[in-house]
Amino acid sequence: MDVRAGSPADFPQIRIILDESPEASQWMPEDYPFLVAIRDGQVAGFLAWREIVPEEIEILNVAVARRFRRCGVASALLANLPKATVFLEVREGNSAARAFYRKAGFTEAGLRRAYYSHPTEGAIVMRLQS
Repeated sequence: MDVRAGSPADFPQIRIILDESPEASQWMPEDYPFLVAIRDGQVAGFLAWREIVPEEIEILNVAVARRFRRCGVASALLANLPKATVFLEVREGNSAARAFYRKAGFTEAGLRRAYYSHPTEGAIVMRLQS
C-alpha cells in the first residue's frame, strides 16, 4: 500500500468512498490538504485535515472503501500525517472508531454535546500528541 498527497484526480474515487460510508463525515477535501492510500491501483481511503495553528491540525475526515476496511488503510493514513498535535471529533456512540483511535495513541480530551445531527449525538474530542 502506498500513501501519497491527494490531488483533484482522486475526487471521483473519494466520492465513491463517501457514498458507501454514510457514517463518515461527508467533507470533500477540495479545500484542504489530504492524503490517499492506494491499494490494488485504486484509492482505498483518504484523510483530510486543516491546520488550526502552526504544529496543530484537526482531522476533518477519514474514510476507507468498504472492501479495504480492516486492512490497515486508516492506520497507514494516520502514520503519514505531518508531525503535529492532532485533534479530531468522533461520534460518542461510535465505539469501534474510538477504540481504533485509542489504539493509535489518541486520548479523549473533551465532549461536544449535540455536535452531530442525523441523529443528534455528542462528539468525543480526541487528541494525539506527537
